[in-house]
Amino acid sequence: MRCPGQDTRYWKEDAIFEINCPFCGEEIEFFKDDPTRRCPGCGKVIPNPRLDFGCAAYCKFASQCLGNLPPELIKKRGELFKEKLVLILKEMLKDSPELLKKILTTAQKVENLVKNSKSSGLSVLLVFFYFLEPKQRENLFKKADLPDLLVKEIKKALSKLPPSPAEKDFLVF
Repeated sequence: MRCPGQDTRYWKEDAIFEINCPFCGEEIEFFKDDPTRRCPGCGKVIPNPRLDFGCAAYCKFASQCLGNLPPELIKKRGELFKEKLVLILKEMLKDSPELLKKILTTAQKVENLVKNSKSSGLSVLLVFFYFLEPKQRENLFKKADLPDLLVKEIKKALSKLPPSPAEKDFLVF
């Protein structure tokens, strides 16, 4: 199976886009997974301004798909992804501060457990979704613009959690 993020069948309309060369103004067409493109006008190599391998932070197939990325990059991408989810949750749960506090506190505890285990950062992501009502969960999936494959993985993992799980129960990945 090809990675849905790299498989053109799953691409959205904005996966192919154009920018103007910062040096000569000529139009350059980029595909979302192009690291660089050579400008047809001036010949300079231009980096893709929208290149994003944030999926590498949570995907168990990232090393097969992207090769060996530096751990610092993967960690940084994972942190940005979690920050994005936290910001969305803060907005969604502005009228439920107790629930938000419960989610963030549990996520921090699970993150500490992840550091001392072989579980992935996806274990922490489960916490962000577990305590939400089904409608809220779907809203978070949508607002975070999560890939379908990740949504399936999260839903599958959530279904395996026991009622009222302890922090260690989230270490399923």
